Amino acid sequence: MLNTMLKDRELFLFLFLIVAVNTAFVSAIHAKVLPGAFYNEGRFLLLGGVLLAVVFAFRRREGLIELFRPMMAWRVSPLWFVLTLLLPPATCVVTLLIKGIGNSDLFSAIHVDFETVFRPRVLMTVALGAFIGEIVWVSYAMGRLQKTTGVPLASLIVGVFWTLWWVPIVIINVGVIPNLPLDALFINMVGVAAMCGFIYSHTKSGLAVLTLQLSLNTSLLIFPVTPTAESAATYWLFSIIYFVVVLMFYTKFGPQFCPPDRQATESISC
Repeated sequence: MLNTMLKDRELFLFLFLIVAVNTAFVSAIHAKVLPGAFYNEGRFLLLGGVLLAVVFAFRRREGLIELFRPMMAWRVSPLWFVLTLLLPPATCVVTLLIKGIGNSDLFSAIHVDFETVFRPRVLMTVALGAFIGEIVWVSYAMGRLQKTTGVPLASLIVGVFWTLWWVPIVIINVGVIPNLPLDALFINMVGVAAMCGFIYSHTKSGLAVLTLQLSLNTSLLIFPVTPTAESAATYWLFSIIYFVVVLMFYTKFGPQFCPPDRQATESISC
């Protein structure tokens, strides 16, 4: 994993730099060195700003243009957008149904709350995070990694660094779903990265991935699957189900679990 990133100095620099810079930024907010007003949108703007700076340093204007090219890919089957819109809320509903079966009350756990997600500040943060996240973690990081590692391993690597980026935010426990257990978050983020990788590898469309992320982020606010002060069991269940569903998609539809260079030289499946 490390050797793969070391071969790509630009990507290697960005992935480690963004974790370090975000940790410093969140720590400065927590210590009141920086105003708290910078926090909500600032962490995402910082994520995008570091990427732009690194890409410009290595590839100038051409690199910056390449970052946004996947967002122009909209000529894909509408079924992909249906999938990306429905998968996250469907996973939430299945999670809550299983929880209801476990509590011997099938439908009691299923209820929705639109109040939080439609608050203007929350809506803006969700949209900004999904947009910048798609460009940074999927179009850029996964797009570069998958050329040498294949999509599944690229998804794992991105999932690891995506989790590391979230760690200081979860620790400070502000502007994020409260009480997130880091181990469950890791399973969730690897699943999220893998699903983004699946959609991106089949469509090459940043818009399709953006739709998936918007649907996921809003679903986590609408459905009661996130941790509470009493328990994180429902969130664990959701993370595992989402991860298993992604594995089923990969098993059924690909891409294969091996790098492209091996696929080109081997006649049998990896």
